[in-house]
Amino acid sequence: MNVAKLSMTELDELFLEAAETERKLPAAIRRQKMSSWPDYVTEWSGYGYHAFEAPRLKATPEQISRYEAAIGLAVTKMDEEDRRLVWAVAHSAAFRERGPAWSKIARILSLNDPRVVKRRYKDALVRLYYHL
Repeated sequence: MNVAKLSMTELDELFLEAAETERKLPAAIRRQKMSSWPDYVTEWSGYGYHAFEAPRLKATPEQISRYEAAIGLAVTKMDEEDRRLVWAVAHSAAFRERGPAWSKIARILSLNDPRVVKRRYKDALVRLYYHL
């Protein structure tokens, strides 16, 4: 993947896909105790009357390679503040149809207006685009 020829929207999509891929990856710490047993409901009413939970999706090798490219861009080409903002926006938009939760990120960053967060996010992508 040639990251030098990516446009602004492609950079945005790359980071959003990287956040979704990161959630699809297996956990860093495995459960050791009773790991061979299937998960079961431990309630008294757990005899088939609980809500269905869909199994986790697994990341494909192409998604993992694009994830590594996004990590490489974030680590080598961005400063720490921009990197934190880009990953916060990407993770808030992962598996969500409405896009990033700008107001939630604004509360975390102690800002009054979600439009400021959106502008800072776009500025971070512009700086990355011109740095490439």
